[in-house]
Amino acid sequence: MAVYVFNLLVGYVDGGVDHAQGYRASLLKDFSHPVKFIFTNVPRSRDINLYKRLGISGKQMLSMHQYFSDNHTLEATENADDKAAELKDRLYCSDISYVDEEIKLIKDGYVVAAILLEKTNPNKFFAINYFCQRKLIRTEFYTKGISYANYYVTSELDSGLYVKLVRRTFYNKNGSVAYDQIWKEDEERYIFPDGRICTKLQLWAEFLKKLNLSEKDIIFLDYGTEYESFVQPLFQFGGKARIMMFFHSSHYFEKWEDPEHFLHFNQFYLYYLKYSNQIDTMVVSTQGQKDELIEKLKEYNCSVPNVEVIPVSGLDQLRYPKQERKQHSLITVSRIHPRKKIDWIIRSVIKAHEKNPDIFIDIYGNGMLNYYQYLQDMVSANDAQSYVRFMGYKDVTEVYKDYEVYISASLWETFGLSLMEAVGSGTAMIGLDVKYGNRLFIQPEKNGYLIDYDRKYAEDDDSKLIDDMAEKIVEIFADEERLEKFHRASYEIAEGFSTKLIEKKWKELLG
Repeated sequence: MAVYVFNLLVGYVDGGVDHAQGYRASLLKDFSHPVKFIFTNVPRSRDINLYKRLGISGKQMLSMHQYFSDNHTLEATENADDKAAELKDRLYCSDISYVDEEIKLIKDGYVVAAILLEKTNPNKFFAINYFCQRKLIRTEFYTKGISYANYYVTSELDSGLYVKLVRRTFYNKNGSVAYDQIWKEDEERYIFPDGRICTKLQLWAEFLKKLNLSEKDIIFLDYGTEYESFVQPLFQFGGKARIMMFFHSSHYFEKWEDPEHFLHFNQFYLYYLKYSNQIDTMVVSTQGQKDELIEKLKEYNCSVPNVEVIPVSGLDQLRYPKQERKQHSLITVSRIHPRKKIDWIIRSVIKAHEKNPDIFIDIYGNGMLNYYQYLQDMVSANDAQSYVRFMGYKDVTEVYKDYEVYISASLWETFGLSLMEAVGSGTAMIGLDVKYGNRLFIQPEKNGYLIDYDRKYAEDDDSKLIDDMAEKIVEIFADEERLEKFHRASYEIAEGFSTKLIEKKWKELLG
C-alpha cells in the first residue's frame, strides 16, 4: 500500500494548502506505508526547499518528469568545490569568484559558468548556468549527477531581449538521455529515444500507468484543477486505487462571496464534482461545509460519495502569555487581499478609536501590492499611523498570545488557520457571520462576537457594517472581566483541534 498525494505546486508563493500538506506529512511521518507527494511540473530548487521547510522530506517528493528516467532523487548531493575545479580545467578558465550563493568561473574577462549553491548547504550545488558572450545558453540541474538540462535561445519582444526555453533533456544515472521535452510555438512535446512522441497529457497518463496502482493504494487530490484533461486520465488510469480529495477552499460561491470566481461552483473543483461518482471520499474541514457540499451535490444531480470532516490543521499545544496581554490590542493575520476586507477592519478601528483612543491594531501579512498601497493610503489619510500598524509577513505562532482580540472581516474562511491559531492562544474573537471557519471558531457571547452580514454590504452600502464592527470593538474592551472569560472560552474551543485528535482521524481514514 502507498499514498500518492497530487500535487505539489511549482513557482507559487506558499499558501495555506502548502502548509496543510506539510502539516499532514508531519502527522503521517510514522505511518506504516509510504506517502509520496507528487510534482506534476518540474520543480526548482526553491520549490523543493520550500516543501522541505514545511515538513515534507526530499525522500517523500516525487517528480513526474524524473520518473521517466532512473534518477528519481530530488536531493542535491554533488560537491560544489569539486565541480568548480573540474569546470575550471575543462573550460580553461583563468579565475574563480565566490559571490553570494554562486561560484563564478571567468575566462577572458567574461563569466562563462556559474555554479548555484544550495541555500541550506552551500557545500552542495543544484545547478550550473552556462553563458556565451554574456547570454545564458544552458542550465544543468543536478541531484545525484546531472538530472536534466535546459537549453535557451535569445528572443526578442517589443519590451526587449529575453531568454526563451526551447528544449529540456532528462538524463539517467549513467548520463544517457532518458528523453527530451521540446517547445515549438505553443506546442509542447516529449520525445523518447525509441522514437515515441507524446503530449503532456499523454505523459501524465503514462505516469499514472507506471505507478501500477492497485486497490491497496490511495490517490489523494490536494489541489483542484481548471482542466478536465487532468481529471479524465486520473480516473481512467488510476487503476483500482481509492481516490480521495480535500476541499481546501469553498466549493460553491454566491455572487457576492468572492469576485475572483465567475461560476457558482469553484472552477478548481468543478471537474472533480462532475466525476464525483469516481471519488471514494471527499474530505472537508468543517461540518458546515460537509452539509452544504452534500446539499449541492444532490441539487445538481451529482453522485454523493463518503464525506469526512477532518480539520486541515491542528494545534500541537495551547499557548499562554508569559506576561500580560497588550491592553486594548487587536491583531489580524492574513494575505493582503481584497477578499479579506482589511479595509473594513481599518475603517472600523478608526471609528472605534474615536470612542476609545487606547485601541490599536497590528496587521500581519503580505500580498497584493496595489491593495496594500490602498490600505496604507487609507491609514495616512486618517492620520491613523500611530494605532494602525502594518507588521509585514512573519512567523506569528508565538505572537497571537500577546494580543487581547483577533479580528477578521474575510468574506469567507473554509477553515481559517489564523482563526484556529488565535483561539489556541486564547484571544477573544470578532468576525463576520459567514461560512465556515468563523462560525466554527467564534461563538457569540462565549468567546467574542459575530457581526451580522448582509450581501448588500459587499455590493452596495457598507456603512452599517462598519458601524456594527466599530461598536463591537469598543464593547469587547469595555468589560475586562468579560474579556477574560472570552479568553478562557477560546482555549476551551481550541482543545477540540489538537494534533493528536487529527492524526487519529487521518490514520483511521487512510487505514
